[in-house]
Amino acid sequence: MPEVRTELDDEVYEMAKQMKEEQGRTWNGLISAALREFANSDSPDERLLGLKHDWDEDQRVFPEPGNDRLGSFKAGWTKAENGQEFGQRALNGLSWHNLGWRLGMLFGETPTELKEELYQWCVQQQKETRKDTKE
Repeated sequence: MPEVRTELDDEVYEMAKQMKEEQGRTWNGLISAALREFANSDSPDERLLGLKHDWDEDQRVFPEPGNDRLGSFKAGWTKAENGQEFGQRALNGLSWHNLGWRLGMLFGETPTELKEELYQWCVQQQKETRKDTKE
C-alpha cells in the first residue's frame, strides 16, 4: 500500500486535526474526503474508511467466560478516545482490540457501562452471524 508523507505548518495541522476530530474521521478518511470535494463527488462511505473490514479477515476469537476480550475491546476504545490512530495494516482484519477502537472513533468518550453493553452486543452479533459459530 502506498504511503504519503508531508509536512504541514502548525496552523494547517491544527485546522486539519480539529476537522478530523469533529467529523470522526481517520487521517485517511479526511484526505479522501478532501479529494472527493475537489472531484465534487462526495460519498458517505468514505467517512468509514478504516472502520469497515473484510469479514474473511475477522480475527476475533469467540469469547469464553473468564477471558480478557472485554479488556482488549475497552483498551482499543480508550486509544480512540485518546486520539491514537491505527494503521491500515492493523485495520485490515478485525480483532476485539481494533473493534473497540473503531467504535471509540464513532462514539468518542462513553461511560464504561455502555462500552460493556456494546461489547456484549458485538459478542451476540458475532455468535449469530459468523458461519463458523452457527450450528
